[in-house]
Amino acid sequence: MVADGPPCDKQSMSDSSERQRRRGPVMLAELVGRILAPVTKKRGFATTDLISAWPEIVGQRFADCTRPEKIVWPRGEEMEGAPALLVLRVDGPRAVFVQHEAGQIVERVNAFLGYGAIGHIRIIQAPVKGAGLEEAQKDEPLAPEAEARLAETLAAVPDEGLRAALDRLGRGVLADRRR
Repeated sequence: MVADGPPCDKQSMSDSSERQRRRGPVMLAELVGRILAPVTKKRGFATTDLISAWPEIVGQRFADCTRPEKIVWPRGEEMEGAPALLVLRVDGPRAVFVQHEAGQIVERVNAFLGYGAIGHIRIIQAPVKGAGLEEAQKDEPLAPEAEARLAETLAAVPDEGLRAALDRLGRGVLADRRR
């Protein structure tokens, strides 16, 4: 007896199950992750979270003069499990200060990642893109009504760090609207 319909093989089953999963709404983070993953993987980053959280990891002192360039993972079977090298781009003369705090930066990055992924830092002295951009944005005062509305909105936020981050975001959004 011959069965009606196309033959049932693993490939056609996986294609149909793939189509079923794609239906319906998709989270934005999933779409952005698919787009950014090849770019960040090429630069040696396992996650984009490190880049986006960099100012919180290194603090205000180094946030404007440092940027993570790439992570160099050890190669070869005998090197498996060995810590990686984090390459940092640092603005000119401030590289000396970053070098003195390299151990603390390694600890903070590893704490952020949740394990001892980074063992060493290599510093590249070069201009950091966006350095001074935040200061330029801070110089532009908001309109008094926008300032009052922002302060009223943030008054209910109990966490000081979250309130400060939302304040920066709000100022950036309101400043962009003015332009």
